[in-house]
Amino acid sequence: MILNFLSVNTAWNREKVIDFLEQYKADALFIDLPSSFEAYFAKELFPPADVSYVQDLRASEKLIEYCWSKKIPVYCYLDNKLSEDRKEIQVDLARIALRSKLTGVINVFEWKKLIFRDLYLRDTSSEYIAMSICEKAKNMNACINIPPEVEIYLEKEGFEIRRISLYDFQRPIDRLYELALREMSGEDVSGELYSELIKKHLAFIDTVVEVGYEEACKFIWL
Repeated sequence: MILNFLSVNTAWNREKVIDFLEQYKADALFIDLPSSFEAYFAKELFPPADVSYVQDLRASEKLIEYCWSKKIPVYCYLDNKLSEDRKEIQVDLARIALRSKLTGVINVFEWKKLIFRDLYLRDTSSEYIAMSICEKAKNMNACINIPPEVEIYLEKEGFEIRRISLYDFQRPIDRLYELALREMSGEDVSGELYSELIKKHLAFIDTVVEVGYEEACKFIWL
């Protein structure tokens, strides 16, 4: 069986996974981090991470330490090259967010181009992720944020999937990505909708500066 936890990268949310690991007696954890981190976790070490993964590691620290204490192997299912490519996109998104704040000008096309590129990379990585999980899966497997395409592949391979939502993904950036997915599926989406959500994302960034990322993720963003 595979338990797929939909979780935001905050400590208060990721720690909820621990109770489920206890309840279901999970014997493997697959986490949304680059595969290069896996060797560190096998030695019960945290990898040196650049700014792109500091929050992800901080959020997952207690969860990973729990796995170490229970001798549960921690696997990382993201391809290293893909992780680097997506990291560059996140840096570019942060750059245009700063430019938008400083100039007051929102270039919707530029935002869409980066988000569409990120979604394309996610889609092309689905088979790699599924194969990685198939190769290392145990009897009861806990996974963090595997996408629906990967779930479908794993079900075809005979795995029973249970999706457990631990967070309501309504941050402005989540909704921006949902909007892009709708457009990629053929829906007509106006630039005004993108612009509105980008402005809310910029407000989210202001909130992060004021109260920190962990607290900002607790707010209700409508």
